[in-house]
Amino acid sequence: MGLSWLGLWLKRLGIFLQVAVEVAVGKVFMMLFPERAKQNILAMGQKTGMARNPLFSPDNWVPTFFSIQYFWFVLKVRWQRLEDRAEYGGLAPNCTVVRLSGQKCNIWDFIQDGWAFKNNVDIRQHRSLQDRLQAAHLLLARNPQCPVVVDTMQNQSSQLYAALPERLYVIQEGRICYKVVT
Repeated sequence: MGLSWLGLWLKRLGIFLQVAVEVAVGKVFMMLFPERAKQNILAMGQKTGMARNPLFSPDNWVPTFFSIQYFWFVLKVRWQRLEDRAEYGGLAPNCTVVRLSGQKCNIWDFIQDGWAFKNNVDIRQHRSLQDRLQAAHLLLARNPQCPVVVDTMQNQSSQLYAALPERLYVIQEGRICYKVVT
């Protein structure tokens, strides 16, 4: 269920303006009230789980809020969510992913119980399928209890599931019965 071309661009414009105002106000707030701003950001981090990860020090991520990189990332995430086609109760999109061996397969090949991630890892943006496969090997070193696959460089699964920065879905019998939006 997608938006028309004009509707999509009008929504993108609205989101651009909204994010620009949010970042500008946040930046001013951080300059005028740095301690209070840090408290608010840490409280937000507690809700998302970001602040509970001992490997992810607030001193490393709090100062990045309201930067130009933050602006572009938030804008990218919100724009991508406009095109999210994975809807609660709807059929789960089946898209191509790549096994670490390089073999292409479909995301539905991995539907099973018990898939969970802990202690997220920060990895630079991939420029090639080889970069993605190397990043996946970092995850494999943590012995996940689920299959590990990567999206193709066309980002089909990322687009269909609006998976930025990350998403968790529970799929039963090909339908989405649970969707976490981060």
